[in-house]
Amino acid sequence: MNDVLYKNNQKVIGSIVRLNRIKKNMSQKALAKGICVPSYLSRIENGELLPSDDVISILFERLGLKFNDSAEFIEKGLKSFERFLNDLNFNEFDYTNKIFRDIEKYEDDFITSPLILDYYLVKLARYCSTPERDKFEGAKESILSAFDLLSPKQESLYNFYIGVDILNITGDISEGKKYIEKALNYKENGHCYYWLSYVYRVENNPIKAYDSIKKALALYVEEGNFISIMESYEKTAEVYFMLDNHADAINYLKMSLRMAEKIKNSYYIEYINSMLAWSYFKIQDYNTSFKYLKKNTGLIDHRMIIPDSVIECLIYFTLEDRENLKNSINKLDTPQSLEHISKDLSNILFKLFNFYIENENYIKSPVWEGLLIYIVDDITQLVELRKVFISYLKEYYIHNRRYKDALFLK
Repeated sequence: MNDVLYKNNQKVIGSIVRLNRIKKNMSQKALAKGICVPSYLSRIENGELLPSDDVISILFERLGLKFNDSAEFIEKGLKSFERFLNDLNFNEFDYTNKIFRDIEKYEDDFITSPLILDYYLVKLARYCSTPERDKFEGAKESILSAFDLLSPKQESLYNFYIGVDILNITGDISEGKKYIEKALNYKENGHCYYWLSYVYRVENNPIKAYDSIKKALALYVEEGNFISIMESYEKTAEVYFMLDNHADAINYLKMSLRMAEKIKNSYYIEYINSMLAWSYFKIQDYNTSFKYLKKNTGLIDHRMIIPDSVIECLIYFTLEDRENLKNSINKLDTPQSLEHISKDLSNILFKLFNFYIENENYIKSPVWEGLLIYIVDDITQLVELRKVFISYLKEYYIHNRRYKDALFLK
């Protein structure tokens, strides 16, 4: 991070005063009282002017702040931030979590230093797409309150992590895409193209999805980002899924799996095993699909994936094996399953398969239609899974001679 603002820079003084005043729930009028008029304080906070040392001293004293600007502190902080962001870029999550724990211990010092905005950006990156929403939103609000003080590089980082968080947490594709594209305007970045590829897959645009992941792969190769190269092969496979080209998808997945096995990444190995199980399910090679499912131990991974329990249920449903399906549906609410599908969707899938188990004439029942519609409407991110349930719904319409409904089903 080369954008650090030092104490003779009016922007850093403005950001420290503004953010700490807001943190203490103090109005501009209250802080300015006896020091200066509120409009003058407003100009200080906006980075429009640098006040005298006396005014700075009084403002900091009233806010209960000690300005941490020693060369040693700044150098150490910058190195920690740079290491954190570099490791995060290379997907070294175990290391980044440890680095950030060490960084977070000094939060009070960082937010009264020239590194204040850099610190909040690092915090935003750490808690992006995690369940710890309060910490993410806190960092976000702090940055927004001084957004006009960000450098172009800092603004790009903010836009990227906000975009990724939106895509992962709310699933708002158009909003997330907007932020990722803003981040990309600053500089070409493999991770930006990686996430754009995801957006285009959800938008059902395989050409743009393929183009984006190829750009991401080229940038990852250039920087030697081994893990991201491995993930790019897997995402290329997902584009081939969109085109129903499962042979090429399987080839790319196996390339990714070989890389994962080389670095002994257990989580990613199980993730790719699940992807391969899905691929072989799609080409009706159920024995091979089961072979990959049986290799997995149920590790809970953050990556978006169709849960093994769902694949298993779909295989037994396809084979009309009600007995084994009866056992499999009980796995739909395991922690591994609920990492990737909601509790609500898990319950509806259970009801759907249970209805099939208990009703020989399920295909004629409007209950079957209702459950399928609910599932199709609920699934937004797992695009390939949604396709399967759309095919079941289309089968229902055709069976019941509702050809128009089948024709217009999307």
